[in-house]
Amino acid sequence: MRILRNGVGGWQAGAVVALLAASLPLAAGPLNVTSQTTASLNTNDALFFTLATYNFAQDAAAFGLPILPTVVSFSFVTSSPGPNGYWDALLETSSGSVIATFPDFMEYETAFYQSGSFTGTVGEIEGSLTLSSAQSQAIGSSAVALVLQNLGSTVTVGLPPYSIAHDLTTTLSGHGLSVGGVVTQVNLDDPAPPVVLEPGPGWLLAGAALCWTAAIAVVRVRRRHPKPNAA
Repeated sequence: MRILRNGVGGWQAGAVVALLAASLPLAAGPLNVTSQTTASLNTNDALFFTLATYNFAQDAAAFGLPILPTVVSFSFVTSSPGPNGYWDALLETSSGSVIATFPDFMEYETAFYQSGSFTGTVGEIEGSLTLSSAQSQAIGSSAVALVLQNLGSTVTVGLPPYSIAHDLTTTLSGHGLSVGGVVTQVNLDDPAPPVVLEPGPGWLLAGAALCWTAAIAVVRVRRRHPKPNAA
């Protein structure tokens, strides 16, 4: 917390942090929606699609080609006409480090979809990303996550009867070879609601602690710089 940079330190700061932490709500953890047919996303919520990428290296090696992809593309479909608002997309490592962001924000467009259980119009967002050598290495070395973030208002996405995992199609390409990525899990990141600063037991204790540490700081300043004697 930045408050620690304003003159509070040591065990006093630790006490303040502990009290503040006790008074704050716990953040909601990611929700596994892999098998759900729909998902509701608030503004800034995101779907994290974990992708297995080893199949590109296996197929490339079988053909004597370089084993690292150079392009990643995707398509995500939902019931027509699709929600309004912009979406962002990026690739992350399994540890949460950003590998690359797709170059443009996306909006749903009308498309035609045909499969065994559904044929008709859908809403679709799609993107393509050319990888640098370092980005290609990061993707080829381990599982990655394709993150789709809702930048608009609250929306519901999905194409029943298919699962959310099925609604995403990814392709890894390079050196004349294209291989579909395999979605192994989908998580919905639902951040905790904004903190409303209402006085409660936790905040009262935290406020008292802050006042106490501030008073100590003032006393220390006065001891270092005593008032001059009157003339």
